[in-house]
Amino acid sequence: MSKERQNVMSLRKLSAEVSRDHEQAKRSLKEFCGRMIQNIKSREEEMLNQLNFKKTSLDKVISGKIIDTDDRLKMVEQTKTFAEKIQKHWSEVEILNVRKQIVSRLQEFSERETEPTNGIYSSKIMFSPSGEDGLLQSIWSFKNKYLMRNTTNVLLAVTAMKQ
Repeated sequence: MSKERQNVMSLRKLSAEVSRDHEQAKRSLKEFCGRMIQNIKSREEEMLNQLNFKKTSLDKVISGKIIDTDDRLKMVEQTKTFAEKIQKHWSEVEILNVRKQIVSRLQEFSERETEPTNGIYSSKIMFSPSGEDGLLQSIWSFKNKYLMRNTTNVLLAVTAMKQ
């Protein structure tokens, strides 16, 4: 058999081997990526639950503060309206009878400090990938190591075939 014919047969065997390895690598990659996608979806669900829990907790706190502040505001307005009404329509003797209650209520409002709202939402709800998350770290690592290494190996094999 001629040397050229042997080279052709060797190259065909090499081509078949490359095709088999390529198909196996594709199956392995698809399987691996399928697992990664499932892990990502699972991690996404966990992280969404954490975000939803944080939002729900903040909503409860803020809603409670709104109700408390709104109730205080209503009481202040009612006291003010009552004080204006008695000042216009009541006699001095009638005013003196309720004066102590009105003064006491107004003092209570003036002494009670309104809670600051700036500390309620000090840690913003947001998503920012961090190196502390093992799944995200492994994806980054996979991207940078596995894909780059395999791409390099495929390129080397293709280059070798062309020579």
